[in-house]
Amino acid sequence: MKIGNELEFLEKIKSKLDRTVKYIFLSRGQVIEFSYIDKNDGKDIICAPTQTACRLGCKFCFLSDYDLEVRNLTPEEISIPIHYISKDLGLFNGNNSARVLLVSYMGCGEPLLNIENVMLASESVKKRYSSHYGVVRFAVASLIPNLIAMYNFIDFVLEFELLFKFHLSLHSPDAEKRKFFMPAASPIESSIKLVKIFTDSTGNSAEIHYSLIDDINDSDKDASQLAALLAGLGIPVKILVYNEKPNLDFRHSEKVARFRSILEAGGIKTEFYHPPGWDIGSSCGQFLMDYYEKYNKRKSA
Repeated sequence: MKIGNELEFLEKIKSKLDRTVKYIFLSRGQVIEFSYIDKNDGKDIICAPTQTACRLGCKFCFLSDYDLEVRNLTPEEISIPIHYISKDLGLFNGNNSARVLLVSYMGCGEPLLNIENVMLASESVKKRYSSHYGVVRFAVASLIPNLIAMYNFIDFVLEFELLFKFHLSLHSPDAEKRKFFMPAASPIESSIKLVKIFTDSTGNSAEIHYSLIDDINDSDKDASQLAALLAGLGIPVKILVYNEKPNLDFRHSEKVARFRSILEAGGIKTEFYHPPGWDIGSSCGQFLMDYYEKYNKRKSA
């Protein structure tokens, strides 16, 4: 079903584990996925992509094993599916003045590499939904592919005057380990300094994302190093359940309580988070790969 000049709605898939709903669209012959997340906490969350694929090579991302064409999504390719999802789910039914609309740019792609289009889409969403919601805000998850991209993001947030939370994908306090996980990431210390600059200059909040992996990044030493890196900065850590990738011999860690206790003893606030939509490819780094495989066949045909 066409929903725009180039956008086509393909399928809606509901999780059997929680209230997550995955929406599959096709644009210019490429698959793009959005997710609606309802944690029953007063927020309507839409997880949006920013690119059609990604070549940054993060080990635990399901897309890293596929050679897909990477294209920046246009503002319309981001905002029109958000409008479609809102209408389809009836998010405007009733009084939403006490609710929050959160558009989270944590889907496919690296947001800072398409930041201008992300900001234009966000501005469009804010204009359309501010009269329906008490708060309209946004979030970006990034590994910071280069320092200039982060500075550009900070400038755009100040220029557009939007509420943005920044999530730094860290996953290890050790430079060598992190380079193995995320070869395209900027140096750890420089990235953390820029996150602090972001919070200080914009007044917006930030946090560290850390997927805890058994015997890889979950030791007492890892926790102590992380606490030392963040000491006095006021940046909390969100510990994520690691989403196991079938062809990678990593397993989720059982040391969550121990890891959190060391961080909190060092003055670092923590949160434990189990990403929703596990069964429909909506968790961190996950995608419905059968759609991408169909695209690959179509591309090579």
